[in-house]
Amino acid sequence: MFSQIILLMFLGILNASYSQDCVMLVTKEDAWDKKLHTDKMENYRLRQPPRNQSCVPVKVHFQLKTFAFDEYADRFTAKMWTRMIWKDERLTWSPAEYGGVSKMVVLATDIWTPSLKLLNSVDPDYFNMYIEECLVHNDGEVMCVFEQIYESFCNAKLRDWPFDVQNCTLQFGDGDRLSTSRFRFKGRAITLGDAEFGNGWNIMQKDLKEDPDSDVQLSFTLTMERQASGLVAVLVGPCFILSILTTTSILINVNDYIRLGFSCFSLISHFVFVFFIDEFLPKHSGDTPVILFFVRDSIILTITSVLFTFVLSKIVKRITVPFEWVSLVSNKVFFSFGQYLILPRWRVEPDSKDTYGKNKEIWNNMANILNSVYLVVVIIVYMILFRSYMPKQPPAQY
Repeated sequence: MFSQIILLMFLGILNASYSQDCVMLVTKEDAWDKKLHTDKMENYRLRQPPRNQSCVPVKVHFQLKTFAFDEYADRFTAKMWTRMIWKDERLTWSPAEYGGVSKMVVLATDIWTPSLKLLNSVDPDYFNMYIEECLVHNDGEVMCVFEQIYESFCNAKLRDWPFDVQNCTLQFGDGDRLSTSRFRFKGRAITLGDAEFGNGWNIMQKDLKEDPDSDVQLSFTLTMERQASGLVAVLVGPCFILSILTTTSILINVNDYIRLGFSCFSLISHFVFVFFIDEFLPKHSGDTPVILFFVRDSIILTITSVLFTFVLSKIVKRITVPFEWVSLVSNKVFFSFGQYLILPRWRVEPDSKDTYGKNKEIWNNMANILNSVYLVVVIIVYMILFRSYMPKQPPAQY
């Protein structure tokens, strides 16, 4: 019993000692700060800007956390830390008068703060700048840091999809109808950090503008490039294969139904590819992706190849006496160096009993000439299509 009483007395003394230290510690650190806060807030009018300043200079710095671009809704969203710094002469003091305290933390609702508003917001009537606390230095410098989500309209330009580059702009001005703030960028204006890579886009460049005397006092444009490596594998590869299918069909003997079947297979493959890329293709844009022009023209070429196959099959089966110009062209080509340029070359099997053998050979030679010319035309057209309509990766911007 006696030992328990001694233990309780010891714990009581120890608790009183620690409690006294805690009270002394709290009093030492907070007393001057509390007095400073009381003195400065006593006659402070938070609805009025700093005295003797009809236009308050405010420095602004942004730090990007995350961003997203929705090309279907034409919206750009950025989540950023926003830092604002300005001078308020009403919040100056001498540290010597307040126990060496050189800075204090105040609630943003207790002091005047600038109204930084996103002017090209998706909802221009909605304005909410939520600031919890601000840091005040003894020379009157006030710094407020807050997290804000900015959402603006940004028209998607998808002509070069999937290598499209988008330019989205955020425009800031004074949300106060009295327009008492003059905003300027501080330092690097906007820090991207690791946030510039992600969410399907890479930020390649930023363009800053400031004009404190206009409605749009601050603006910055972010140039974004789509992360297109996966889409390129899905789009460019099949386009090349489709062009090979159409070109290869022209090399097959027109006397075989294999050529007609191969051409039809190529045509069906084009339409299957169109349905396939519809899943990836952006639907909302005033610009048509140029890759669709490539597919369109390739389909036209393939349909032409199918029709051309029917025409050639009719020509090689003719046994009538050829026109004079047909015989002339056939002889000019096949009895000169031009015969080596005919590719492919189909031959008529000689038959001594066939009285129309000579006529068949001339018509067959004419079909070979036409087919070779058409092959060259198709190759040249595909080269032009690849050069004109195949999306190209934009040059790197530094």
